Amino acid sequence: MADTHHNPHPAISKTQRNLTVGYIIPRHENSLTCKTTYYDRSPSLHLKGHWLGEAGFETGGLVKVHIEPGRIMICPV
Repeated sequence: MADTHHNPHPAISKTQRNLTVGYIIPRHENSLTCKTTYYDRSPSLHLKGHWLGEAGFETGGLVKVHIEPGRIMICPV
Protein backbone atom coordinates (compact mmCIF):
# COMPACT_ATOMS: atom_id res chain seq x y z
CA MET A 1 0.00 0.00 0.00
CA ALA A 2 1.37 3.39 -0.96
CA ASP A 3 2.30 5.90 1.71
CA THR A 4 -0.51 8.49 1.86
CA HIS A 5 1.98 11.29 2.54
CA HIS A 6 4.41 10.32 -0.22
CA ASN A 7 5.05 13.10 -2.75
CA PRO A 8 6.63 11.80 -5.99
CA HIS A 9 7.81 15.29 -6.95
CA PRO A 10 10.76 16.84 -5.09
CA ALA A 11 10.21 20.22 -3.46
CA ILE A 12 11.22 23.26 -5.49
CA SER A 13 13.23 25.70 -3.39
CA LYS A 14 11.31 28.76 -4.60
CA THR A 15 8.25 28.56 -6.86
CA GLN A 16 8.38 32.14 -8.13
CA ARG A 17 11.42 33.97 -9.45
CA ASN A 18 11.91 37.51 -10.71
CA LEU A 19 14.29 37.80 -13.64
CA THR A 20 15.39 40.74 -15.77
CA VAL A 21 15.08 40.67 -19.54
CA GLY A 22 18.47 41.66 -20.90
CA TYR A 23 19.75 41.82 -24.43
CA ILE A 24 22.33 40.37 -26.75
CA ILE A 25 23.91 42.01 -29.76
CA PRO A 26 24.29 39.40 -32.49
CA ARG A 27 27.41 39.82 -34.58
CA HIS A 28 28.93 38.19 -37.62
CA GLU A 29 32.56 38.23 -38.70
CA ASN A 30 33.14 38.05 -42.43
CA SER A 31 35.91 35.49 -42.94
CA LEU A 32 37.10 37.17 -46.15
CA THR A 33 37.37 40.75 -44.89
CA CYS A 34 37.76 39.98 -41.16
CA LYS A 35 35.26 42.79 -40.49
CA THR A 36 32.62 42.35 -37.85
CA THR A 37 29.02 43.37 -38.47
CA TYR A 38 26.87 44.08 -35.41
CA TYR A 39 23.10 43.75 -35.62
CA ASP A 40 20.29 45.29 -33.55
CA ARG A 41 19.92 44.29 -29.91
CA SER A 42 17.69 41.28 -29.26
CA PRO A 43 15.88 40.62 -25.96
CA SER A 44 17.47 37.83 -23.95
CA LEU A 45 16.41 35.83 -20.90
CA HIS A 46 18.97 33.61 -19.13
CA LEU A 47 17.62 30.76 -17.00
CA LYS A 48 20.14 29.00 -14.77
CA GLY A 49 20.39 27.40 -11.37
CA HIS A 50 19.75 24.22 -9.42
CA TRP A 51 16.05 25.06 -9.32
CA LEU A 52 15.78 24.04 -12.99
CA GLY A 53 16.74 20.47 -12.06
CA GLU A 54 14.35 20.60 -9.10
CA ALA A 55 11.58 21.52 -11.56
CA GLY A 56 12.38 18.58 -13.85
CA PHE A 57 14.71 20.23 -16.38
CA GLU A 58 17.87 18.15 -16.58
CA THR A 59 21.07 19.05 -18.43
CA GLY A 60 20.81 17.93 -22.06
CA GLY A 61 17.03 17.54 -21.86
CA LEU A 62 14.75 18.87 -24.58
CA VAL A 63 12.11 21.52 -23.90
CA LYS A 64 9.00 22.73 -25.67
CA VAL A 65 8.35 26.49 -25.63
CA HIS A 66 4.78 27.81 -25.91
CA ILE A 67 4.57 31.53 -26.69
CA GLU A 68 1.54 33.76 -26.16
CA PRO A 69 1.29 37.54 -25.83
CA GLY A 70 2.75 38.37 -22.41
CA ARG A 71 3.48 34.74 -21.50
CA ILE A 72 6.13 32.10 -22.20
CA MET A 73 5.62 28.53 -20.98
CA ILE A 74 8.57 26.11 -21.03
CA CYS A 75 7.87 22.38 -20.57
CA PRO A 76 10.25 19.40 -20.58
CA VAL A 77 9.64 17.07 -23.53
